[in-house]
Amino acid sequence: MILYVLGQFHVINFWSTNDVYVFNKKTEAGYKVYQKYDCRNCHVLYGEGDFAGPDMDGEGTRRTREWLVQYMDNPRKLVPNTRHDGKFATDFSEISESDKSKLLDLMLSLKSLPGSPNYPKPPQ
Repeated sequence: MILYVLGQFHVINFWSTNDVYVFNKKTEAGYKVYQKYDCRNCHVLYGEGDFAGPDMDGEGTRRTREWLVQYMDNPRKLVPNTRHDGKFATDFSEISESDKSKLLDLMLSLKSLPGSPNYPKPPQ
């Protein structure tokens, strides 16, 4: 019931894919950083962008803040074959701590519900 009410006031939005997006000043600031660094050239967000990299929709359900912070500190340590190596995509070293924090707020706001293609799959 609470989610329905929040949806009516456009605080959150449910897309047909069972993804949940929280819209507020923090996520808006994070989206501006996402745009500033052209992340959509490799990632899908809000159902738009390129599929060269992982889909960001549902990222806040798949990952923890701690994991994302560690990834931004050293992407190759957590994902050895990542394209966030400074050649293809940023290794985050040129992104300010303030902008990283804004991106984290955005990523953690991207939730998915069971039935979404972005919902975490159990380990095989």
